[in-house]
Amino acid sequence: MWKEYIKIKNYLKIEWRYFSLGIIFSLLSVSLNGISLSTIVPIMDRVLSQKQIALPTNLPQFISLKLQPIISKLNSFSPLLTLKYLIFFMIIAFFLKGSFIFFSNYFFRVFSTRISTNLREKIYEKFLNLPVDFFTKRQTGELTTRIVYDIGLLNITFETFFPQFLFQILLVFSYFVIIFLIDWKFTLISIFIYPLILIPVLNLTKKLRKLGKTIQELYARIANIINESILGYKIIKAFNQETNFINRFKKDNENIFKIIISINKRMLVISPFVEFAGVFASSWLIYYGGIKIIKGEMSAGFLFLFFFSLFSIISPLKTILQTYASIKHSSSALPRVYYILDYKSKVEEGREIFNGLKEKIEFKNVFFAYNKKFVLEKINLTINKGEKIGIVGKTGSGKTTLISLLLRFYDPCEGEILIDGKNIKKFRLDSYRKYIGYVPQEPIIFYGTIKENIIFGEEKIDRFNEVIEIVGLKNFIEQLPEKENTVIGERGIDLSGGQRQLISIARAIYKNPEILIFDEATASLDSESEEIVQKAIDKIMLEKTVFIITHRLSTIKNLNKIIVIENGKIFEEGSHEELLAKGGLYCKFLNLQKL
Repeated sequence: MWKEYIKIKNYLKIEWRYFSLGIIFSLLSVSLNGISLSTIVPIMDRVLSQKQIALPTNLPQFISLKLQPIISKLNSFSPLLTLKYLIFFMIIAFFLKGSFIFFSNYFFRVFSTRISTNLREKIYEKFLNLPVDFFTKRQTGELTTRIVYDIGLLNITFETFFPQFLFQILLVFSYFVIIFLIDWKFTLISIFIYPLILIPVLNLTKKLRKLGKTIQELYARIANIINESILGYKIIKAFNQETNFINRFKKDNENIFKIIISINKRMLVISPFVEFAGVFASSWLIYYGGIKIIKGEMSAGFLFLFFFSLFSIISPLKTILQTYASIKHSSSALPRVYYILDYKSKVEEGREIFNGLKEKIEFKNVFFAYNKKFVLEKINLTINKGEKIGIVGKTGSGKTTLISLLLRFYDPCEGEILIDGKNIKKFRLDSYRKYIGYVPQEPIIFYGTIKENIIFGEEKIDRFNEVIEIVGLKNFIEQLPEKENTVIGERGIDLSGGQRQLISIARAIYKNPEILIFDEATASLDSESEEIVQKAIDKIMLEKTVFIITHRLSTIKNLNKIIVIENGKIFEEGSHEELLAKGGLYCKFLNLQKL
């Protein structure tokens, strides 16, 4: 478990100076706590009993030599004067102790919060740089849970449990030092007894880790059900599936309840068990200490200090064991987090800066497979700069996959894609994609203003007004109360399909790319919206190299070249007229659409 926590330093820059300061102030606080406790001896022996303070016979000689001058000085004071000095000392000591605790907790919190903050940032950054295949194999709810629940669990551990755990360990250590110095034989007997308490607690924590892993998986499933319910609420209602989804949610939710109860049951039993076992183990030690007072081997003050320190161990020991159980439980999130951080992308980053398309794009003998099943085979294709290419084919024929390879969402299994004779793998992804505008079939609208959705973090002077004019959004935006600063709902739920797609197109052309890709951009639109969007597309295609994937052949008949893909292979290639003359698959598709 501890190795997994230490592994974090491989991913983050750890601010060890805050940890060191936290330890220093903790040591100062614990030391003052021990010194404050020692005032019990003069209060018991000198003030209350009004006797001379006598050092225990078993006290180590070097300690006795150091303490004897102090004891002699205290014995020379009257009980009243001793009381005054002790009260003054205690006020100063507790003030300093409180200050040290504050600084200790502060520096530990800075240390821990910085780790959890950087870890959250690191894993989100990793998410955005993961390859597309990572997301296609996992549910949205599971991925969301890894950022929200897993990091939240670790956040609590770093910010609360670790500082508390370290401080309580130092506190227990200080109490052991006190009792060891008073009577080392007595202490060794105590040390032998107390570790026996830990055995059943450690067994409990092993089970807690397993339960923690199970509950994280269930939270991921629930998050996915919620996500599907929000995204597909219309389908759920249309197919009367409310009861089915509610039952699925109830089942997983009830399982979470049972596991949480199981976890709490195990964690809650730790405290009373440790307390009872500690008192039971200590009871016979009281008897042993009483005999020492009767024989005159130890004063009442030192015996009281011994037992006060001994019993004071119980509370921090309970906290240590409970905190350890929580840390163990939280550690189950680490493998899930490390899996993401260690995930190696199959799409390797190049080093060269891409400076734009000069002549042509070439697909040379390209193959690609999903799960060892080929979806593209022997793709050989040349697109000259400025050409407009239509890509058609049946659903699942490999059209979108072909474009995904050009965007480097994936890399070919065999063959290569060249731009001006250079393999696109050699280019840095950010510089390469800067020159590509992409419009997916389902327009993605982010929560924010219309302007924020279009400029998408890349503001250029006067470019916004030019773009909305080109795509035909200007009149619509001018009618809005806040114009381009109008906030649109999540996923653009307040907009029509055509408006969402026009915003998506505006975003694609805002950065003025040289290559434009339209992946079924009008497929989900009604006839009126399709006409508006198609006019926008026709207007922006000039002087661009364009790829258009479509089922509606009427939208691509004027393009330079049309490619027909069948079963992952280029079946036909040519202009609209050339393909009609062949009377092949393209002609068949066209006749079907005329019916």
